[in-house]
Amino acid sequence: MSLPSLVFVHGAWHGPEHWEPLATVLRKEGFSCFTPLLDFCGSEHPVDSIASSIRQIQQNLETETSAGRNVVVINHSFGGCVGCSSVKGFTKRDPSRLSDDSGYVVGIIQLCAFMSPLRQSLYDVVGTLVFHRHGPDGWEVIHHGDPRHLFYNDLSHEEAQHWKSFLRKQSTRALLDRENVYPGWADVPVWYLCCDQDNAIPIAGQEAGIMAARKAGATITTRYIESGHSPFLSKTEKTAQFILEALASF
Repeated sequence: MSLPSLVFVHGAWHGPEHWEPLATVLRKEGFSCFTPLLDFCGSEHPVDSIASSIRQIQQNLETETSAGRNVVVINHSFGGCVGCSSVKGFTKRDPSRLSDDSGYVVGIIQLCAFMSPLRQSLYDVVGTLVFHRHGPDGWEVIHHGDPRHLFYNDLSHEEAQHWKSFLRKQSTRALLDRENVYPGWADVPVWYLCCDQDNAIPIAGQEAGIMAARKAGATITTRYIESGHSPFLSKTEKTAQFILEALASF
């Protein structure tokens, strides 16, 4: 049986560089890994929604499934809203964007990632109790806490500073978009890695999202890891093993 292709969806402020340690491990296992820079983050001008980022992901999904390959989407943080939305039409439950001989999106892997209900924005889910706020120029501003402490609290100072240097601007309106949010987590099995030292999405918030999605019909398998918000950086090998276990189940 051929291995599924892996499409990685980064979180707010982040980008492809942050996936590279994990993707390197998984490529050595024979997986094709796609780590696009999504334009809700780091574009020249702030975007108005997540629609264009969804289209970027779906280009990867279309290329892989049309070649007969199955796909697993791996999401981090805010990327959960975008990645889950992107699978609409690419699953066995909803194959509306697929042909008879296509592959499918067969599963979603969430790394401390949001699971937004239908047409609920990130801000609808979390309210105003967040470490960021709207800036005057369309970019979101981190106003409470240092990104090193929020995202990389279980890395050394030097490592945290290194990964902080790759952070990009984050479009505010992407976090406010409701229209394009779709609960793809209800269409395929989900594996969720809960990070119990996360300073960006506290563990209680992760568990609340999982519970709400299960009540809405999602099939979710959970595992826990002693990690901050970026287990793919601080616990790369353990995160890879979690992903391999999830892939075997799909």
